[in-house]
Amino acid sequence: MRTKVLGSLVVILAIFASSAVIAQTSAKPVTLTFWAGSAYYNSDEAKKPQSEWAITKIIGDFEAQNPNVKVDMTPIEVSSESLAKFKAAAIAKNGPDVIELWTGSYLFPLKDILLPLNAYIPAADKKNISGWDAVTYNFKPNGEILGYPIGNNYAGLVYNKALVKAAGMDWDKNPPKTTEDFRAALKKIKQTGVIPFGFDASKGRIMHYATIYWWVEESGYERLVSDSEGRTKFVDDKGFLNLMTYMQSLYSDGLTNSDAATSVDYESKFSTGKYAVTVGGVNNAKAFESALGPENFGFLPFPSMSSSPKVKASIIGGPGNCLAVGNYTKNRDLAVKFISFLCSKPAFIQLTKSVTTFPSRTDVTLDDLGWTNDPFRQKIYALSKNFAFWIDNSIPEYLYSEMKRFFPNIVVGKLSPRDFAAQMDKLVQSNK
Repeated sequence: MRTKVLGSLVVILAIFASSAVIAQTSAKPVTLTFWAGSAYYNSDEAKKPQSEWAITKIIGDFEAQNPNVKVDMTPIEVSSESLAKFKAAAIAKNGPDVIELWTGSYLFPLKDILLPLNAYIPAADKKNISGWDAVTYNFKPNGEILGYPIGNNYAGLVYNKALVKAAGMDWDKNPPKTTEDFRAALKKIKQTGVIPFGFDASKGRIMHYATIYWWVEESGYERLVSDSEGRTKFVDDKGFLNLMTYMQSLYSDGLTNSDAATSVDYESKFSTGKYAVTVGGVNNAKAFESALGPENFGFLPFPSMSSSPKVKASIIGGPGNCLAVGNYTKNRDLAVKFISFLCSKPAFIQLTKSVTTFPSRTDVTLDDLGWTNDPFRQKIYALSKNFAFWIDNSIPEYLYSEMKRFFPNIVVGKLSPRDFAAQMDKLVQSNK
């Protein structure tokens, strides 16, 4: 009798197991739509078939672990145009499940169409991923988290070691520590017949990637916010005025390219030895290293402008991008599961070896990435522990656009720093 009972149980269990397999394999397939930006592919990969991209392989791993899920990835350029397209799709409730967006001041206006992720984020992700403040609504502690921080980039000043050494200096051993030290060093370079400091003010890149650091350093984040809200004034902001005045003085001293207001090719000129110093960082480091050779490509942390800085760092950057979920999606848990997978340690390591960004995970080491013999990335990795956050992600977009628009005129002396500060204050008041 006991044998018969056991036999019956085995049959029943087999039937249950078989039913579970059938249910699993016959479950309705789910398609997640994913709009992926530059954090997940670069210009080199874009020249290859999408099947060869690192992110495609990572998505394949996710699909293998989740057999009933298909991820439909659409490459996008994160821009004002793609944000407008996303807003329209979200209103119609047919936007992507997951999308790459900019963080901070670009992300917060999208709050009404994004899913707050506080209740969905695994504790391990909160612990091992950095930059959550950049995706937390209005940077407020314990506020609504609107995305996963990804794609850390950092920038400062890059230089041609051979041209700096030709002027009698070794910045590896003795870099300029203050902005006046930097000015004196540029004057030495000028005597060799090379343009000391070249950049494209017309693109706004010098503001976005570099010298805007000096405003953050001297004035601090609270002042940036209060100026932007009209509680204090740009015209009374010492750090803001000092930044503009300093850059204008470098131009008037002949220490920059004379066409700074109209130039659009600073990267090629730096790469061919026409400029000794320019702005740059993680995003264009590989190209610069390839052009100059690793032995001649150097990175210079920002010299300090203030004797009593509000923000003590030496590099600008952080998580400028994030992954967010549309609040209309029918697959909320699965969308966050997918993002968590993309932000896992193995995925970050695999992706970072392909694209130029630095990992947002605190548990990824130089050894994990194969960067132990890479002086540039070693230096950035160390400095990234203490950075000033991107200015364009910190203030309203309309104010940053105004800065980019008029900065060329300030550099070449067509507009005074104080007049421009008054112009910014007027713009703030008109937008209240």
